[in-house]
Amino acid sequence: MVRDGTPTPAPADDAERRAVVRERERNVVVDAGAGTGKTTLVVDRLVEMIAPEDDAAHAVPLGRLAAVTFTRKAAGELRLRVREHILRALATPGLSTVRRTRLHDAIGTLDHAHIGTIHSFADRLLRMYPVAARLSPTYEIVDDAGALQTETFELLMTSIDRGTLANELAGTKADGRAAEATDIVLAAVEGGLRMESRETPYNIQYGLDALVAGLLEHRDVPPRDVEAGVFDRDAFLRSADEFQVWARQVRGGGRGARWFSRSAKLLRDVRDEPDVAKLYKRVVTVVDQAGRDFNKRDDFEGDDDAYSAWKAFNGDAGKTPARASPLRDDLMAPLRAWMARRLVRLAPVVEVLYERVKARHRVVDAIDLLLRLRDLLAGRKDVRAELQATFDHIFVDEFQDTDPLQAEVMLFLAEDGAHADDAWGAKLRSGSITIVGDPKQSIYRFRRADIATYDRVRRKLAETSPLQATLRVNFRSTAGLVGWLNDRFARVFPPAKDGAQFDAATGEVFHAPLEAAAAAKPLHPHDVDVIPLPQPDANADVVRADEAGALARYVRWLVAESGTEITDPIAGERRALRYGDLAVLAVITTNLPLLCRAFDAQRVPYATSGGTLFLQDALHQQFILGLRALADREDGVVCVPETLRLVFRKLCGLQERLELRVVARPRAGAWS
Repeated sequence: MVRDGTPTPAPADDAERRAVVRERERNVVVDAGAGTGKTTLVVDRLVEMIAPEDDAAHAVPLGRLAAVTFTRKAAGELRLRVREHILRALATPGLSTVRRTRLHDAIGTLDHAHIGTIHSFADRLLRMYPVAARLSPTYEIVDDAGALQTETFELLMTSIDRGTLANELAGTKADGRAAEATDIVLAAVEGGLRMESRETPYNIQYGLDALVAGLLEHRDVPPRDVEAGVFDRDAFLRSADEFQVWARQVRGGGRGARWFSRSAKLLRDVRDEPDVAKLYKRVVTVVDQAGRDFNKRDDFEGDDDAYSAWKAFNGDAGKTPARASPLRDDLMAPLRAWMARRLVRLAPVVEVLYERVKARHRVVDAIDLLLRLRDLLAGRKDVRAELQATFDHIFVDEFQDTDPLQAEVMLFLAEDGAHADDAWGAKLRSGSITIVGDPKQSIYRFRRADIATYDRVRRKLAETSPLQATLRVNFRSTAGLVGWLNDRFARVFPPAKDGAQFDAATGEVFHAPLEAAAAAKPLHPHDVDVIPLPQPDANADVVRADEAGALARYVRWLVAESGTEITDPIAGERRALRYGDLAVLAVITTNLPLLCRAFDAQRVPYATSGGTLFLQDALHQQFILGLRALADREDGVVCVPETLRLVFRKLCGLQERLELRVVARPRAGAWS
């Protein structure tokens, strides 16, 4: 086997890899773990199709293949890897004339090949049928729809405030919904829903603007005209009655006791309130939003019974809760469900406003591309047949990131003829599609990816008796790291059940251990393998100390023993690496003492800085001033020659320091 031009021993799963590369008659489904060479396999299979090693085999012109992935970076890498593979094949000694010609033809058409992101693929197909897709031939694509979504939210709120929402919705699918939408928004805001989301150093407090963005991100789902008036009053009253029971055991005059008394009275008063909107507002503002920071000593005067009642309502605060789930959740659930149903009914309204905003800017977004292409393929079977005839085979890399719209597009194009009215009812043709993915890497739920969609497509392909392969050999990591991760993952993920890799119903992924490649590089003191495998009962402090020691040993080796050289940014000459050339970012400042002790033990010089955010550091602010000056020579005071020289003199002076700079990184992560 040859990887990147270097012969290596065949991996343990080599037979499966070779079968995937050479399969021509069946569809192919590949489940592959991290570092197992998913993209390499796609490239090998694609090149084998366009220029088979067997000259007698049928070759597919590159223009009749499509290779799709889900980020621009991945698409760029895929195209580059295809080019490199073809050029490497052309350099093979003794290459036959037939294969050389096929490879030359492929290189000549590579720049125009259908290799890219799913959205660029959709855009390219839509440009062929703009009128049929109800698009202007000169439409423009906006990469980030966030600004458009924000403008839609502002249009919604402004229209409600000015009483002009009915005019905005006139003649659209949301005509007649202005009054209801106004009532919903006002009730939600009066009930405590934030207008705009707020990001803190610790979390994000989502608001109505996030709801609008969410409705727009998922506007391709079936109509969401849910029934608005559903309210489970019986469930609410059961929880309200239980609250009265707990409240009766609270005595004293503390702040917590007064809150219990006030809340109990409110719940008695609203039992027969017919207006759910008023009920929601009063309960949320008095019972739910208040009283989230009570403590036993100050608010309940040390009373055990009163504090037990509080724990029953608020949930476990580090101690055994008095009930299985917080009473707060059970009490608010019927009200939240009622409000959620009402908020969902805003979907047609915000979609109409969003269309107005896009029309104003004459743009479409990424979801529009997929929606229009899906609708075009579904509604125009003649167009579908033409596009099906355009491609002999479609490759989809990183398939775990597929969302339902993308899946429908792929299923329509892989259909055996243009007959189905629905993509999920299509009969797929054999040998038309290859999908490669890893369910454990399906992390982009916020980007509409859905592991259930991944599973549904796999089951759809199973109807065609595809070639199924599982890659289990990792080429990216050393054997020690693979073993360490297998041990960690085995403790986090449950074992596989009946060979399944995940449970689509719950989203739970099962552990499938990887193997290290036979040619894994030998271990060195600077490898991750210097971290000892934690004992099963090891706590976080022990693991952090081990990690700090490993990092200190690595830094010491890197500077004192590795012989690593860099180009000096001032002199422009090669020189040995110094401690002053390195920076270590820590998660939080509380971890720095561990790291500093480890550096002291290894006699690594360092200077620490922490407690401020990265961009609040004076040194980084100076650097930004310098960059502003380079970007815009008319940018005020930063471009005064004396100021500019001072900025860069200070920055360049850092290269003369011999200390390792250790700073606290303002977000979660590991030392790197």
